[in-house]
Amino acid sequence: MKKIFKIATVLTLAISVYSCSDNYYDTNTPSNAVSSESVGINNILSSSIQYTMTAQYSAATSLAQVDQHIASAFNDQNIDKHYQSSLDEYWRLVYSKALPNIKVLEEKATATNSSHYLAIAKVLRAVNIGLTTDLHGDVPYSEATLAATNFYPKYDAQQVIYTDVIKLLDEAIVLFSSPNTSTFNPGADDLIYGGKAANWTKAAYTFKARFQLHLMKVNGANATATAVLASLSKGFTANSDDFQLKYNSVNTNPWYQSQLGLSTGNLTFYISNHFISYMNGGTIFPFASPLLTMDPRMPLLVDLSTYSSAGISAGPDPTVVVNYVGSTNGTGTSSKTKIGTQFFYSKIDSPLVYLTYAEAKFMEAEAQFLLSGGTSTSVGTNAAANAAYLAGISANMDKLGVVVANKNTYLADASIAKGVAALELKDIMRQKFIALFLNPEVFTDYRRYNFSTDAFKNLTKPANTDPLNEGKWIRRFVYSSNERGANTANYNLNFKPMISPIWWDK
Repeated sequence: MKKIFKIATVLTLAISVYSCSDNYYDTNTPSNAVSSESVGINNILSSSIQYTMTAQYSAATSLAQVDQHIASAFNDQNIDKHYQSSLDEYWRLVYSKALPNIKVLEEKATATNSSHYLAIAKVLRAVNIGLTTDLHGDVPYSEATLAATNFYPKYDAQQVIYTDVIKLLDEAIVLFSSPNTSTFNPGADDLIYGGKAANWTKAAYTFKARFQLHLMKVNGANATATAVLASLSKGFTANSDDFQLKYNSVNTNPWYQSQLGLSTGNLTFYISNHFISYMNGGTIFPFASPLLTMDPRMPLLVDLSTYSSAGISAGPDPTVVVNYVGSTNGTGTSSKTKIGTQFFYSKIDSPLVYLTYAEAKFMEAEAQFLLSGGTSTSVGTNAAANAAYLAGISANMDKLGVVVANKNTYLADASIAKGVAALELKDIMRQKFIALFLNPEVFTDYRRYNFSTDAFKNLTKPANTDPLNEGKWIRRFVYSSNERGANTANYNLNFKPMISPIWWDK
């Protein structure tokens, strides 16, 4: 990491002119052009946020294939077939962009006694290092971004990192609970919440719940569920709380950018058949009513030319039979269903979504299900789990813009509204899988339940997987290829194959 960790001394900032919305993603400042001492605190926050979100997107392009939301259009040795992957671009964005910017933000906030800037920095640090350790296991942390004082940072144990992730979120919550202690206040430079401490507080609690849920195997189902519910009680309460970054026609959504090749036939991804099977009312999850032929979210998420753009915006009739056929992961076969450029997550101005109220409701549903004694094979739960499950579906449909009548038709179907006595874990996890389309969090859910088909119905490994995996599911990503040459000793000391579980996955 000689190159990566050097930039904390001479900051490689993506200076954002936050007062001009058309330019706040201008990230072309040359490396080492701006010293941290010459940059104002309000210039740093927007860059820290942008790199945090861009890093998550970078991870999602690989994770969405592992999760089987999408499938690769290429028939080569790629992550779609679980061949070795190091997420180099994600690693670069976190360690050479996001964390260095956040470090300077923390230093500036401390020097100016700007408590709310410091609180935001702590949330962003927790989010970045939390996702990184979830993907790779033990990673550089305490010695990262130390620049010339340490070009070869050690890898901290994931258990230690998790302790600090929760601590960072708790510290942020305390800082947000009081008025800002300086004249420097986050505002337009806060691209998520516009400087609103109440929204950031809800986000911190909801992120905390997410990380606490990851520890189910470590802390046990009941203790985990209790902790998650305590955090969620102070977390998101509506779709308006969602942690997401908005784009526009100048600063375009990265999923939109990735799909521009559609116009030239240069496809990268197709929609996975597994994702479609969770929504099309087929043999995997059949609907009870013959009038309901597909999940009304499908045409808002998936590009199939049957519907016109006018029909999409109006909310297509879910009683119309449409033959959605995706691609089988690991085959590189083509299909008609794509992400497209006119759909909720992939329009030119679509938000890049990190954490949502819908996810919070599904976390609540799972936690309540576990507290009522539920397992991956049990049937029935308590009223709170059932209510949260239905609320999560409703919230996701509202976010996507599903017509109310179509939403009500879906929610009323007996296959969805199964009731307290019949609800199963697979129902909750199915709906969370749909609501977290293109979100890396699904990979964590799979690992928490050991890729169980009881929790994730019909989940199968992709075709033609890497024979080095011995027929097993992958459970982590290997370290950046840059590390292999720049931080060789620590790389070799900590390297583990992709089928090796991380700490909380054991």
